[in-house]
Amino acid sequence: MRAQAPASPAAADPFEARGWHLELALHGAAETWNYNVSREEMSGLSAGLTYGLTGGLVLAARAPLYYISQRGTDAMLFGVSAGVRGRVYRRGRLSLFLEFDVGISDADTNTPPGGTRFNYLALGGGGAVITLRPGLHAVASLRWAHVSNGGRAGRDRNPDIEAVGPQLGVLIGF
Repeated sequence: MRAQAPASPAAADPFEARGWHLELALHGAAETWNYNVSREEMSGLSAGLTYGLTGGLVLAARAPLYYISQRGTDAMLFGVSAGVRGRVYRRGRLSLFLEFDVGISDADTNTPPGGTRFNYLALGGGGAVITLRPGLHAVASLRWAHVSNGGRAGRDRNPDIEAVGPQLGVLIGF
């Protein structure tokens, strides 16, 4: 009988130090407060990489692509962001986490209406990672998205989007 080689620690735990993972996710969010001229809804996907800094803390770099439904002309928004995800609880195959990213984006039209094409991003939330098998993990979270130009086009051209919604995805270790 042949013995199986043990799985690498990074493959078994998505928060392990020096572990690399590809992250693929879907996110849907509706503006929940701070309404501007319209109430936006965002839906999109993101691809990214995570790297374990220490046991329980990972660095994440992501490229989200959102379709934004807004009054008037809808928008496609592409962004890049970087941030951290930290484990706050672990039991067996389940890990609970908090995360926060910041980044920049460009849209094909002013987003939200009355704003600008270029915007800053702040994304964050909390959720759970469940190990399905070594190297494959399911991720579910409640994610907040803030889209704003930070007032760089003037106070009268700084509406923002404050949206919250579920995000589902997978982490694939390599």
